[in-house]
Amino acid sequence: MSLESPSGATRYRLTGRARIEARLLPLLRLLLAVPWAVATVVMLRSLSAWAGRWATISVIVVWCLISSYALLVALIRPDELTIRRLAMKFPDIAPYPPERVEPSFQLWAASWAVMEAAGRLGGVAGEGMPDVERVARGEDWLRMVLRTRHPRAAGMAHPRRLVSVTISAVNELPPLELRAVIAHEFGHQLIAGWTSWTVRMLEYLCTAPVATVFGAPARELITVLPYRRSTPRSYLRSPDIVVTILLLIIYTVSFFALVGALLPTIGLHRAEALAIVCLLQPFPKMWVNWREEFLADQVAVDLGYGLALHDHLKTAGRKYGEHFTATHPGAFVRRTVISHRAWPWPSPT
Repeated sequence: MSLESPSGATRYRLTGRARIEARLLPLLRLLLAVPWAVATVVMLRSLSAWAGRWATISVIVVWCLISSYALLVALIRPDELTIRRLAMKFPDIAPYPPERVEPSFQLWAASWAVMEAAGRLGGVAGEGMPDVERVARGEDWLRMVLRTRHPRAAGMAHPRRLVSVTISAVNELPPLELRAVIAHEFGHQLIAGWTSWTVRMLEYLCTAPVATVFGAPARELITVLPYRRSTPRSYLRSPDIVVTILLLIIYTVSFFALVGALLPTIGLHRAEALAIVCLLQPFPKMWVNWREEFLADQVAVDLGYGLALHDHLKTAGRKYGEHFTATHPGAFVRRTVISHRAWPWPSPT
């Protein structure tokens, strides 16, 4: 990754190996979704043989409508700036909550600083604090939105360059750590751009019904196993051996249930092979998620927020534990990688 200046203004972009990896990860994610997509098609064929063609078509149409509605809501959902502009224009119809005014301004200021460091202000120099109307014209490359408290994540990336940050993070994090969180989410927006979100939507559309039902035990195992007794009880108590054994039993039952659902259409041996591939899929998918997190961390490091992100992860590790999840590597591992990449620490812009 590097800072390049194609038009006289410093503009951050992915380069070299990081650029190649960022383009390949969404395609790998789509490839990993193929087994569940095949299992979905096989089950639809079984449903067609059992309940008839029109019942199967009805199920497909209903699912597509539900998915399209969810996607439409995600695309047109107003952000914090839109809500505030409407409140300013129609104060009697859409009043803006007073307790959100100051956090919103702090969030825009932090986003403005990060985008200025990345050269993503549309060629307009960011002088001092951001102006609401300048942000409204799209001069800030990211669209920011406040959201309520999340049990773990301070920020989250969404389609259409939208980034959400919790109100508690804006109120509690030091300014540099807040910028580091935004820089990390900006990194997610750079990973394959719209391609990544399109792939995620296709993955959801083609695999969600079957993968949600039969793949849940594998995801729960990934979530539960890394917890330790040191995990603060205020967040989640670590499971004992009984819970782990129960999950393994459910995992086995899920395998035989999936084989039974596939059996009428493709036969025993093919059903067993497909079920094994499907139920192991969450593990390589977890690796893809981790690689995306490491890439996003590197963007924050390149923009000069490595030390701030390191401190934020250290605080989060003490608060929530150092364990990994299906979507994020452990906080200790991320801090180690950040230290290796960023030392000596650069000064933030």
